Amino acid sequence: MPAANTTRQNLASSHDDHTMDDSDRNDQWLFTDEELLRTPSIVKNGITFQQEREGRSKGCNFILQVGIKLKLPQLTLATASVFLHRFFMRESLKDFHYYNVAATALYLATKVEENCRKLSDLIQAVARTAQKNDQIIIDEQSKEYWKWHDTIMFTEEYMLAALCYDFNVEKPYKLLQDYLHHIKVESGVAKEKDIMKVAWAFINDSHLTVLCLMFPASTIAGAALYMSAKFNDTVFKDGKDGKPWWEIIGLNLMHIKKACNQMADLYEYVKLAC
Repeated sequence: MPAANTTRQNLASSHDDHTMDDSDRNDQWLFTDEELLRTPSIVKNGITFQQEREGRSKGCNFILQVGIKLKLPQLTLATASVFLHRFFMRESLKDFHYYNVAATALYLATKVEENCRKLSDLIQAVARTAQKNDQIIIDEQSKEYWKWHDTIMFTEEYMLAALCYDFNVEKPYKLLQDYLHHIKVESGVAKEKDIMKVAWAFINDSHLTVLCLMFPASTIAGAALYMSAKFNDTVFKDGKDGKPWWEIIGLNLMHIKKACNQMADLYEYVKLAC
């Protein structure tokens, strides 16, 4: 994870609300700052923005921990995290505990990404993670097992409705690789590996935030490159026609910097919480 001191003095100079291009406005899953402050959790139940952010983050961390136990690919975990964030734009944390939503989002993501696991195996991993005990074995006839089974089945119906059966999630990882093919690092191929490693970690960390609700995957991938270059103390070469790297790959620098600011907030928050 990039260090917290890779922060805003190196990124954007202001904290203005982010703006969306006309093409982005056609995406039902991209929201303005004002809309993110009017979620059901906040408006309906009086949960603070900070409390909601923590609930979302804990839910996505739960997905990660369960996913590790099930040896699921990172792309499946990313899809599940996006499902969770989208769900809480339509439903409240007061009505649905983030562990329950996380378990359901992961179950749905394994089907969407065709990385299916037996429901019984998923429930075992979920129960172990929830109880913070990797040694327990949940009997399939026990109340605990069926509590999770029924919770996932029940929540899935609400999740399908909240997602409007829209399971399309464009992830930044592939775009990140494509972008690095089109731009060159001043320090050469060896440095490109460092850039990729840190940028990949940046994208992983971004799932703990609402970045996927604020910016398209292309901007998140660009922000990952930007912050990784700062972290690695390197720069990208301009194109032969003098175009800067972000124009070469068709991105907006202002949007990139604002996405970086959101992540800088996360790293500063984690640093203060430690």
